[in-house]
Amino acid sequence: MANTDKPAWPQTPDGTTDWEFVFEDPQTGFIQLIAQSPSVDTLRQTTTVVIEQLFTRRGDEEAVARLKTQLETILASGAPDDIAPKRAGVSGLLRAIKDVRIEKARIYIERKHAGAAIDRRTGWLWKIDFLMKPRVLLPVGVAFILLLSGLVYALLQSTLGPTEPVIVAEAPTESEPPPPAPVDEKVDEKVDEKTKDKPSEQAPSTGAGAEPSTPPKPADPADPSPDAIQPDPEPQPVRIWLKTMRWPLSAHSTTERPQYYAVVLYVEDWDTKIEVCRRVANVMDTLYQSFNHVLPQDRNARDDEIEMLEKITPNILNQAFKNTVIQKVDVVPFGDPRFKAATIPPYCKSPDKPK
Repeated sequence: MANTDKPAWPQTPDGTTDWEFVFEDPQTGFIQLIAQSPSVDTLRQTTTVVIEQLFTRRGDEEAVARLKTQLETILASGAPDDIAPKRAGVSGLLRAIKDVRIEKARIYIERKHAGAAIDRRTGWLWKIDFLMKPRVLLPVGVAFILLLSGLVYALLQSTLGPTEPVIVAEAPTESEPPPPAPVDEKVDEKVDEKTKDKPSEQAPSTGAGAEPSTPPKPADPADPSPDAIQPDPEPQPVRIWLKTMRWPLSAHSTTERPQYYAVVLYVEDWDTKIEVCRRVANVMDTLYQSFNHVLPQDRNARDDEIEMLEKITPNILNQAFKNTVIQKVDVVPFGDPRFKAATIPPYCKSPDKPK
């Protein structure tokens, strides 16, 4: 490891153990100590002491056992009395340990300079490794997915509106005009002379030579009488505000910035609006395909290109729905007074929501 429990060992200016000095010092280094071993038994005992001094922490037992096995393999090789190759093999084993310690010290210093707070024994790396284990990750992932699904369902329920169809009253048929009032046969015989000379206004003449009667006066729309016919207003389409769209999705140059568009769909009724919003992901994907067909990616779109996009997009969306559900599409670029940015998910809202 980069630090050790031996305070007597020399330190580098960075505050870590000077492993090069510990291993290679001509007077006190481990390599020099090994080189002075006169026999195989002395070499074994000296190297074992060095290994146990280097690996003193909890959890180092496996490394100690592995290194002792490698030591016995080196000592068993070659002639029993030939000590020189055994010293060289043990020196190589210690230098491998030295290289590992120096590399760990270098990594420690780099992370320290980067501002990483490292606990050498039970740090964040151990905690992250624990969280990434399947027995912990799977339950946490399932709980997160269920929570996210509940939030999405609640948002959809709050924005899609009523699921019952909106009943539209049928237009009333034109009623026939009321029949003329019958003429009372018992008319006062004493009629004014002037009244006799005037033509009768109640009974129009039906003779062959009679002039056509004056057509009845049309009903006044402001007439409060029940006989006045009030035509129903034409149903207005329902608007759908989608998520603000960016084009192009990835910038092709550092000078040209992407353009942002507000897209408004017009449908016939609220049931159609609900159906469109249930497939809003497919709708957005289809809109981006339309953008790719018409709008350029290296510059801002012109007005005629936006008009062309508004003309072809309803047909493309209706082909995706396999029905005529989209009546009209407005594509409003940023800067236009009609532009309205979408701010709250699920980005399929309507200002025409019935109350």
